[in-house]
Amino acid sequence: AALAADLAVADEAAIQEAPAVAAAHTATVADPEPEPVAAVASSSAVPAYRPTETQDVDQDAVPVLPSAKLQVLSGTFAGRELELTKALTTLGRPGGQVAAISRRAEGYFIVHVESGDDDNYPQVNGSDIGPQARRLEDNDVIQLAGVKMGFFMD
Repeated sequence: AALAADLAVADEAAIQEAPAVAAAHTATVADPEPEPVAAVASSSAVPAYRPTETQDVDQDAVPVLPSAKLQVLSGTFAGRELELTKALTTLGRPGGQVAAISRRAEGYFIVHVESGDDDNYPQVNGSDIGPQARRLEDNDVIQLAGVKMGFFMD
């Protein structure tokens, strides 16, 4: 909202100083795409947009994604847990095998990032995930760089 107000002030100054060409973009929460302001041909013109009202969000209708964690099942860090609280968590070693777990509105997804070999993908429940993101389910077992990890949702 502050950015839109700053743009509106800047737009008014542009209209007063250079009436031949003045344009700006504004956006609101309800309209994620910027809406252009009409080019001004004279100082008496008014911008051709009207502010939109923001929409109230029904909090009961917003899906709540359960929290999740990884538990290391093998290797020197067996037993350690990692809470998946960020939008993106990367796992592995650069130059070795790297994967990322993303937290999306639809759930948690794992995707291959890099590995020493082109076809060396992480595994979920014993199957390669391939080059596409794969949705994780509760109690899935991830194998990455020889380490097994359990995926658990609360």
